[in-house]
Amino acid sequence: MNSKEPRTMRAMGLRTICLSLIFLSPLTSQSGEGRVRSETRVLFLGDSITAAAQYVNDIETAVLLQANREPVPRIISLGLGSETASGLSEKSHPFPRPTVHERLDRVLATVQPDVVVACYGMNDGIYQPYSKERIAAYQEGVLLLITKAHMAGARVILLTPPPYAGKTSDAGESPEAVEYDYRVPFPAYDAVLAKYAEWIMTLDEMDGVETIDIRTPMLVAIAESYGEDPIHPNPHGHRVMATAVLAEWNEIIPKHAAVDLKTLTKSKQWDELHRLVTRRRNVYDRKLLWEIGHKRPGDAPKGTLDEAATEAARIGGQIEKLLKASRD
Repeated sequence: MNSKEPRTMRAMGLRTICLSLIFLSPLTSQSGEGRVRSETRVLFLGDSITAAAQYVNDIETAVLLQANREPVPRIISLGLGSETASGLSEKSHPFPRPTVHERLDRVLATVQPDVVVACYGMNDGIYQPYSKERIAAYQEGVLLLITKAHMAGARVILLTPPPYAGKTSDAGESPEAVEYDYRVPFPAYDAVLAKYAEWIMTLDEMDGVETIDIRTPMLVAIAESYGEDPIHPNPHGHRVMATAVLAEWNEIIPKHAAVDLKTLTKSKQWDELHRLVTRRRNVYDRKLLWEIGHKRPGDAPKGTLDEAATEAARIGGQIEKLLKASRD
Protein backbone atom coordinates (compact mmCIF):
# COMPACT_ATOMS: atom_id res chain seq x y z
CA MET A 1 0.00 0.00 0.00
CA ASN A 2 1.29 3.44 -0.89
CA SER A 3 1.80 5.30 2.40
CA LYS A 4 1.34 8.61 0.58
CA GLU A 5 -2.15 7.70 -0.59
CA PRO A 6 -4.76 9.93 1.09
CA ARG A 7 -6.02 8.27 4.26
CA THR A 8 -9.69 8.70 3.34
CA MET A 9 -9.14 6.93 0.03
CA ARG A 10 -7.22 4.15 1.76
CA ALA A 11 -10.00 3.72 4.31
CA MET A 12 -12.68 3.57 1.62
CA GLY A 13 -10.70 1.04 -0.37
CA LEU A 14 -10.06 -1.13 2.66
CA ARG A 15 -13.70 -0.94 3.66
CA THR A 16 -14.81 -2.25 0.28
CA ILE A 17 -12.16 -4.98 0.11
CA CYS A 18 -12.28 -6.18 3.69
CA LEU A 19 -16.04 -6.21 4.05
CA SER A 20 -16.39 -8.22 0.87
CA LEU A 21 -13.89 -10.72 2.23
CA ILE A 22 -15.63 -10.89 5.59
CA PHE A 23 -18.99 -11.57 3.97
CA LEU A 24 -17.48 -14.20 1.68
CA SER A 25 -15.50 -15.92 4.43
CA PRO A 26 -16.62 -19.29 5.82
CA LEU A 27 -17.78 -17.52 8.94
CA THR A 28 -20.73 -16.09 7.07
CA SER A 29 -21.33 -18.83 4.54
CA GLN A 30 -24.07 -21.37 5.02
CA SER A 31 -24.66 -24.89 3.84
CA GLY A 32 -27.50 -27.29 4.33
CA GLU A 33 -25.68 -28.92 7.24
CA GLY A 34 -23.65 -25.94 8.48
CA ARG A 35 -24.49 -23.83 11.48
CA VAL A 36 -26.29 -20.55 10.92
CA ARG A 37 -23.88 -17.66 10.53
CA SER A 38 -24.88 -14.46 12.26
CA GLU A 39 -24.17 -11.12 10.66
CA THR A 40 -23.07 -9.88 14.09
CA ARG A 41 -19.42 -8.84 14.15
CA VAL A 42 -17.54 -8.66 17.46
CA LEU A 43 -14.28 -6.69 17.32
CA PHE A 44 -11.59 -7.10 19.98
CA LEU A 45 -9.17 -4.20 20.47
CA GLY A 46 -6.30 -3.92 22.93
CA ASP A 47 -2.55 -4.00 23.46
CA SER A 48 -0.11 -6.91 23.21
CA ILE A 49 -2.25 -9.05 25.53
CA THR A 50 -5.08 -8.89 23.00
CA ALA A 51 -2.62 -9.08 20.11
CA ALA A 52 -1.52 -12.47 21.46
CA ALA A 53 -5.22 -13.38 21.07
CA GLN A 54 -5.07 -16.47 23.25
CA TYR A 55 -8.09 -15.41 25.30
CA VAL A 56 -9.92 -14.45 22.11
CA ASN A 57 -9.20 -17.87 20.62
CA ASP A 58 -10.46 -19.52 23.80
CA ILE A 59 -13.64 -17.46 23.53
CA GLU A 60 -14.28 -18.26 19.87
CA THR A 61 -13.55 -21.96 20.31
CA ALA A 62 -15.99 -22.16 23.22
CA VAL A 63 -18.71 -20.25 21.38
CA LEU A 64 -18.39 -22.53 18.35
CA LEU A 65 -18.58 -25.66 20.50
CA GLN A 66 -21.55 -24.50 22.54
CA ALA A 67 -23.61 -23.29 19.60
CA ASN A 68 -26.08 -25.78 18.24
CA ARG A 69 -28.25 -23.95 15.77
CA GLU A 70 -27.68 -20.58 17.38
CA PRO A 71 -26.22 -17.89 15.12
CA VAL A 72 -22.45 -17.68 15.58
CA PRO A 73 -20.96 -14.16 15.51
CA ARG A 74 -17.93 -13.21 13.47
CA ILE A 75 -15.09 -12.57 15.94
CA ILE A 76 -12.26 -10.34 14.73
CA SER A 77 -9.22 -9.60 16.90
CA LEU A 78 -7.09 -6.58 16.01
CA GLY A 79 -5.00 -6.02 19.13
CA LEU A 80 -1.69 -4.20 18.66
CA GLY A 81 1.42 -4.60 20.78
CA SER A 82 2.58 -1.55 22.79
CA GLU A 83 -0.69 0.28 22.10
CA THR A 84 -2.47 2.62 24.52
CA ALA A 85 -5.78 4.43 24.70
CA SER A 86 -4.10 7.35 26.48
CA GLY A 87 -1.57 8.32 23.83
CA LEU A 88 1.22 8.31 26.44
CA SER A 89 4.65 6.70 26.09
CA GLU A 90 7.75 6.27 28.26
CA LYS A 91 10.75 8.35 27.22
CA SER A 92 12.87 5.20 27.18
CA HIS A 93 10.49 3.13 25.05
CA PRO A 94 12.22 1.93 21.84
CA PHE A 95 9.62 3.79 19.76
CA PRO A 96 6.66 6.04 20.59
CA ARG A 97 3.83 3.83 21.74
CA PRO A 98 1.05 3.71 19.15
CA THR A 99 -2.34 4.99 20.22
CA VAL A 100 -5.53 3.22 19.20
CA HIS A 101 -6.91 6.57 18.06
CA GLU A 102 -4.44 6.74 15.18
CA ARG A 103 -6.17 3.74 13.58
CA LEU A 104 -9.59 3.56 15.22
CA ASP A 105 -11.52 5.37 12.49
CA ARG A 106 -10.05 3.07 9.82
CA VAL A 107 -10.71 -0.05 11.88
CA LEU A 108 -14.34 0.87 12.51
CA ALA A 109 -14.94 1.80 8.87
CA THR A 110 -13.40 -1.45 7.68
CA VAL A 111 -14.88 -3.96 10.11
CA GLN A 112 -18.22 -2.23 10.82
CA PRO A 113 -18.55 -4.04 14.17
CA ASP A 114 -21.77 -4.47 16.09
CA VAL A 115 -19.82 -4.88 19.33
CA VAL A 116 -16.38 -3.55 20.30
CA VAL A 117 -14.62 -5.34 23.16
CA ALA A 118 -11.70 -3.23 24.39
CA CYS A 119 -9.00 -4.05 26.93
CA TYR A 120 -6.58 -1.20 27.66
CA GLY A 121 -4.74 -0.02 30.74
CA MET A 122 -1.61 -2.11 31.21
CA ASN A 123 0.46 0.26 29.06
CA ASP A 124 -1.56 3.39 29.77
CA GLY A 125 0.00 4.11 33.14
CA ILE A 126 3.35 3.75 31.29
CA TYR A 127 4.68 1.81 34.30
CA GLN A 128 5.00 5.00 36.38
CA PRO A 129 3.59 6.01 39.78
CA TYR A 130 -0.03 7.07 39.83
CA SER A 131 -0.72 10.58 38.63
CA LYS A 132 -3.92 12.51 37.99
CA GLU A 133 -2.59 13.61 34.61
CA ARG A 134 -1.91 10.07 33.41
CA ILE A 135 -5.23 8.63 34.53
CA ALA A 136 -7.00 11.64 32.99
CA ALA A 137 -5.33 10.87 29.65
CA TYR A 138 -6.49 7.25 29.97
CA GLN A 139 -10.03 8.28 30.82
CA GLU A 140 -10.16 10.72 27.93
CA GLY A 141 -8.89 8.05 25.54
CA VAL A 142 -11.35 5.41 26.68
CA LEU A 143 -14.28 7.82 26.52
CA LEU A 144 -13.26 8.86 23.00
CA LEU A 145 -13.13 5.20 21.98
CA ILE A 146 -16.66 4.74 23.33
CA THR A 147 -17.90 7.81 21.48
CA LYS A 148 -16.40 6.72 18.17
CA ALA A 149 -17.67 3.16 18.53
CA HIS A 150 -21.17 4.42 19.27
CA MET A 151 -21.04 6.76 16.28
CA ALA A 152 -20.15 3.70 14.18
CA GLY A 153 -23.22 1.90 15.52
CA ALA A 154 -21.44 -0.46 17.92
CA ARG A 155 -22.04 -1.28 21.55
CA VAL A 156 -18.95 -1.30 23.77
CA ILE A 157 -17.74 -3.91 26.24
CA LEU A 158 -14.84 -2.72 28.40
CA LEU A 159 -12.55 -5.19 30.13
CA THR A 160 -10.61 -4.00 33.14
CA PRO A 161 -6.85 -4.05 32.73
CA PRO A 162 -5.36 -7.29 34.04
CA PRO A 163 -3.06 -7.10 37.06
CA TYR A 164 0.67 -6.49 36.99
CA ALA A 165 2.24 -9.56 38.56
CA GLY A 166 5.74 -8.29 39.21
CA LYS A 167 7.44 -7.63 42.50
CA THR A 168 5.27 -5.22 44.43
CA SER A 169 5.73 -2.98 47.42
CA ASP A 170 3.71 -0.54 49.44
CA ALA A 171 5.66 2.33 47.93
CA GLY A 172 3.66 5.46 47.42
CA GLU A 173 4.60 8.25 45.10
CA SER A 174 8.16 8.07 43.88
CA PRO A 175 10.35 10.94 42.71
CA GLU A 176 9.59 11.80 39.09
CA ALA A 177 13.32 11.79 38.49
CA VAL A 178 13.21 7.98 38.64
CA GLU A 179 12.62 6.75 35.10
CA TYR A 180 10.45 3.66 35.25
CA ASP A 181 9.39 1.81 32.12
CA TYR A 182 8.06 -1.56 30.99
CA ARG A 183 11.42 -3.17 31.77
CA VAL A 184 11.59 -1.79 35.32
CA PRO A 185 8.08 -0.75 36.38
CA PHE A 186 7.22 1.29 39.45
CA PRO A 187 7.23 -1.25 42.33
CA ALA A 188 3.59 -0.55 43.23
CA TYR A 189 2.40 -0.43 39.61
CA ASP A 190 -0.41 -2.90 40.25
CA ALA A 191 -1.92 -0.41 42.70
CA VAL A 192 -1.99 2.06 39.80
CA LEU A 193 -3.78 -0.48 37.60
CA ALA A 194 -6.27 -1.09 40.41
CA LYS A 195 -7.35 2.56 40.17
CA TYR A 196 -7.69 2.27 36.38
CA ALA A 197 -9.78 -0.89 36.75
CA GLU A 198 -11.98 0.71 39.41
CA TRP A 199 -12.75 3.58 37.05
CA ILE A 200 -13.51 1.25 34.15
CA MET A 201 -16.16 -0.51 36.23
CA THR A 202 -17.97 2.80 36.86
CA LEU A 203 -18.67 3.12 33.12
CA ASP A 204 -21.23 0.31 33.33
CA GLU A 205 -23.82 3.02 33.96
CA MET A 206 -23.31 4.55 30.50
CA ASP A 207 -25.80 3.73 27.75
CA GLY A 208 -24.41 1.25 25.26
CA VAL A 209 -21.54 0.24 27.55
CA GLU A 210 -21.00 -2.91 29.60
CA THR A 211 -17.98 -3.66 31.77
CA ILE A 212 -16.39 -6.98 32.69
CA ASP A 213 -14.02 -7.40 35.62
CA ILE A 214 -11.16 -9.65 34.53
CA ARG A 215 -8.82 -8.26 37.20
CA THR A 216 -10.42 -9.91 40.24
CA PRO A 217 -10.40 -13.51 38.97
CA MET A 218 -6.84 -13.06 37.72
CA LEU A 219 -5.74 -11.83 41.15
CA VAL A 220 -7.26 -14.94 42.70
CA ALA A 221 -5.21 -17.11 40.33
CA ILE A 222 -2.24 -14.80 39.88
CA ALA A 223 0.44 -17.39 40.67
CA GLU A 224 -0.92 -19.68 37.95
CA SER A 225 -1.72 -16.87 35.48
CA TYR A 226 1.78 -15.46 34.98
CA GLY A 227 5.20 -16.96 34.41
CA GLU A 228 8.45 -15.01 34.49
CA ASP A 229 6.82 -12.20 32.49
CA PRO A 230 4.79 -10.09 34.97
CA ILE A 231 3.03 -8.08 32.25
CA HIS A 232 1.74 -10.70 29.81
CA PRO A 233 -0.46 -13.49 31.17
CA ASN A 234 0.48 -17.07 30.31
CA PRO A 235 -2.01 -19.45 28.64
CA HIS A 236 -3.68 -20.15 31.99
CA GLY A 237 -4.05 -16.40 32.55
CA HIS A 238 -5.65 -16.01 29.13
CA ARG A 239 -7.99 -18.87 30.04
CA VAL A 240 -9.01 -16.98 33.20
CA MET A 241 -9.68 -13.87 31.09
CA ALA A 242 -11.77 -15.86 28.62
CA THR A 243 -13.74 -17.49 31.43
CA ALA A 244 -14.68 -14.09 32.84
CA VAL A 245 -15.78 -12.79 29.44
CA LEU A 246 -17.79 -15.90 28.57
CA ALA A 247 -19.59 -15.77 31.91
CA GLU A 248 -21.00 -12.45 30.65
CA TRP A 249 -21.49 -13.58 27.03
CA ASN A 250 -25.17 -12.64 27.18
CA GLU A 251 -24.03 -9.03 27.67
CA ILE A 252 -21.98 -9.21 24.48
CA ILE A 253 -24.51 -11.14 22.40
CA PRO A 254 -27.98 -10.47 23.87
CA LYS A 255 -30.30 -13.48 24.22
CA HIS A 256 -27.34 -15.86 24.18
CA ALA A 257 -26.59 -17.88 27.28
CA ALA A 258 -23.41 -17.55 29.29
CA VAL A 259 -20.74 -20.01 28.17
CA ASP A 260 -19.20 -22.53 30.59
CA LEU A 261 -15.60 -22.63 29.39
CA LYS A 262 -14.38 -25.15 31.97
CA THR A 263 -16.85 -27.76 30.76
CA LEU A 264 -16.22 -27.11 27.08
CA THR A 265 -12.45 -27.51 27.38
CA LYS A 266 -13.08 -31.14 28.33
CA SER A 267 -14.65 -31.79 24.92
CA LYS A 268 -12.69 -34.19 22.75
CA GLN A 269 -12.93 -31.64 19.92
CA TRP A 270 -11.44 -28.79 21.97
CA ASP A 271 -7.75 -29.15 21.14
CA GLU A 272 -8.17 -29.55 17.38
CA LEU A 273 -10.83 -26.85 17.12
CA HIS A 274 -8.71 -24.44 19.15
CA ARG A 275 -5.75 -25.15 16.87
CA LEU A 276 -7.82 -24.37 13.77
CA VAL A 277 -9.34 -21.20 15.26
CA THR A 278 -5.86 -20.01 16.23
CA ARG A 279 -4.48 -20.76 12.78
CA ARG A 280 -7.30 -18.93 11.03
CA ARG A 281 -6.82 -15.86 13.22
CA ASN A 282 -3.07 -15.83 12.60
CA VAL A 283 -3.67 -16.03 8.87
CA TYR A 284 -6.51 -13.55 8.39
CA ASP A 285 -6.78 -11.17 11.35
CA ARG A 286 -3.04 -10.47 11.47
CA LYS A 287 -3.04 -9.64 7.77
CA LEU A 288 -6.12 -7.45 8.15
CA LEU A 289 -4.41 -5.57 10.99
CA TRP A 290 -1.52 -4.62 8.72
CA GLU A 291 -3.74 -3.81 5.73
CA ILE A 292 -5.73 -1.34 7.80
CA GLY A 293 -2.45 0.14 8.99
CA HIS A 294 -0.85 1.21 12.27
CA LYS A 295 2.25 2.99 13.60
CA ARG A 296 4.01 0.09 15.33
CA PRO A 297 7.33 -0.88 13.69
CA GLY A 298 7.61 -4.39 12.32
CA ASP A 299 7.22 -6.56 9.26
CA ALA A 300 3.83 -7.24 7.73
CA PRO A 301 2.80 -10.86 7.08
CA LYS A 302 3.68 -12.02 3.59
CA GLY A 303 1.08 -12.39 0.87
CA THR A 304 -2.07 -10.48 0.04
CA LEU A 305 -5.28 -10.08 1.99
CA ASP A 306 -7.02 -12.00 -0.80
CA GLU A 307 -4.67 -14.93 -0.26
CA ALA A 308 -5.20 -14.75 3.49
CA ALA A 309 -8.98 -14.83 3.00
CA THR A 310 -8.70 -17.87 0.74
CA GLU A 311 -6.61 -19.73 3.30
CA ALA A 312 -8.98 -18.66 6.09
CA ALA A 313 -11.88 -20.06 4.06
CA ARG A 314 -10.05 -23.37 3.69
CA ILE A 315 -9.47 -23.54 7.45
CA GLY A 316 -13.10 -22.58 7.99
CA GLY A 317 -14.13 -25.61 5.98
CA GLN A 318 -12.07 -27.80 8.29
CA ILE A 319 -13.75 -26.20 11.29
CA GLU A 320 -17.21 -26.87 9.86
CA LYS A 321 -16.28 -30.48 9.14
CA LEU A 322 -15.02 -30.96 12.70
CA LEU A 323 -18.13 -29.40 14.22
CA LYS A 324 -20.46 -31.43 12.01
CA ALA A 325 -18.69 -34.63 13.04
CA SER A 326 -19.15 -33.69 16.69
CA ARG A 327 -22.92 -33.43 16.16
CA ASP A 328 -23.25 -36.74 14.30
